[in-house]
Amino acid sequence: MLTPKATPARRAGFTLVELLISLVLGSLVAGAIVKLLLQQERFYNSTSDLIQTRQQLRQTAAMLPSDFRGIASADTDIYVMTDSSLEFRSVFGSSVACAVDAGGGWVSTVPQVLAKGSAMSNWTVLPSVGDSVAVYDDGTITAQSDDRWSRAQITGVNVRTGTNSDGCLTTSGFVQSSSEVTSSNPSYKLTISPKLVNIIQGAAIRFFRRVHYSLYKASDNNWYLGYYDCKTGRSPVCNTIQPVGGPFQAYATNGTSGVQFVYYDSTGAVTTVRSNVASISLVVRGQGAGYINLSGSGAKAWGDSLRVQVGLRNRK
Repeated sequence: MLTPKATPARRAGFTLVELLISLVLGSLVAGAIVKLLLQQERFYNSTSDLIQTRQQLRQTAAMLPSDFRGIASADTDIYVMTDSSLEFRSVFGSSVACAVDAGGGWVSTVPQVLAKGSAMSNWTVLPSVGDSVAVYDDGTITAQSDDRWSRAQITGVNVRTGTNSDGCLTTSGFVQSSSEVTSSNPSYKLTISPKLVNIIQGAAIRFFRRVHYSLYKASDNNWYLGYYDCKTGRSPVCNTIQPVGGPFQAYATNGTSGVQFVYYDSTGAVTTVRSNVASISLVVRGQGAGYINLSGSGAKAWGDSLRVQVGLRNRK
């Protein structure tokens, strides 16, 4: 009896046509995924650029008004003013005279932290040689007609504790015990020039220095709001300009400048006279670092702007 031959089993697998179809479908799916990822990346990059630009605008628009509000234009606080720069006397702190020299050559401040909780000394930076002070002078009569702010330059700064007679002692009435006035919470003895002979204990003190803000072009060819300060006796007197905001749009005279100052007098009219300035308008215009594409319709340059107007001190 003959035994039939066994039929060999068919090998499992894909045909060439099936493989080609799979490759084509896989490529289409992968291409769609890559396209979606690229769109998402462009969207997030554009959103990040937009947020960064608006943050720079808000930061600048919030920072400068706090400096401007301390300007007293009628008291010659403004040194230079243009459409893209402003140089003025900027107040950075205040205190109260705890002790004064009978000859007017020095004045000592109340320490920053008091047991009573009163805040009589505040500053953003510590006073130093070259800074200036304005001390309230009651004059020689009881009437207010001769009261004024007398100015002097700081020529020396010395730390004083509760044990120093030219510091802030308990007999002044500002501190309760000598332990309040320590090396970590001192009184500062400020040697000043010229001498201010009519200053009395308890007189208000304001600290200020000359500062400059301007729109400038940096080495990366972008435009920034720059800042530097100046102190007499320092070398160099004025620091190198440093960016504090930006990048902004380039300087222009057609109303599109990245930082633009406009000065108004008390009637609301534009003025170029420094002593007549009653308010300052600040416009900042930001522009993204690159092209943005939020809608997917195409990349384009994006910009935004903010405007604030600040009334100056002692002006209506």
